[in-house]
Amino acid sequence: MLRLVAFAVIAALATALSGCGGGPAPVLTGARCLARLDSQGVVYRTVDLGAQKDPRCHVDTAVKVSRVDEPLNHPVTMSCVLASRLDEFERGAVQKLAMADLGRRVVRIDHLGAYSCRASTGRRDQLSEHAYGLAIDVSGFRLSDGTGISVEHDWSPPGPKRNFLIHLARAACGYFSVVLTPNSNREHFNHMHLDIGPQRLCSV
Repeated sequence: MLRLVAFAVIAALATALSGCGGGPAPVLTGARCLARLDSQGVVYRTVDLGAQKDPRCHVDTAVKVSRVDEPLNHPVTMSCVLASRLDEFERGAVQKLAMADLGRRVVRIDHLGAYSCRASTGRRDQLSEHAYGLAIDVSGFRLSDGTGISVEHDWSPPGPKRNFLIHLARAACGYFSVVLTPNSNREHFNHMHLDIGPQRLCSV
């Protein structure tokens, strides 16, 4: 009975955090956005991306982020507004679900990259949201006891790690416009793609 109650509480939390209609459209840019990062305690530096191989690749208020509330596995370039959203996601969903499902805090977010001036994997005639610094590929997490959580290895096997990743992906739909997971296609076997572009898709 206690296990059923616990599961119901976790499911309710994930549902409350999800709202799979996609997050609000980005609005803050420039100095106002940087001021918001400062108020959130995000550790970053502004970057000048210079000329790109494709002139359509443009990042509004580009920043290189080394940590949001907790560190990233390595610094990564993205738009300021994505950095702010990632911090909100960590504080509002990642930590809450990690405690609910795993009983530990997340102390590091692992990613495969954010900004990249390239085409979409699904449509070669269209730029990816990565090309605008509006997407990040999250591959896993490190917990406070040193345990690693990997999208590639822990998405499918039953257990607390899978539960955490599934609940987290659902919750991500309330913060990001598009959420793609290993359930979406073979290109996402090892990460969750999170973006705040104009499209809407919660593929969990």
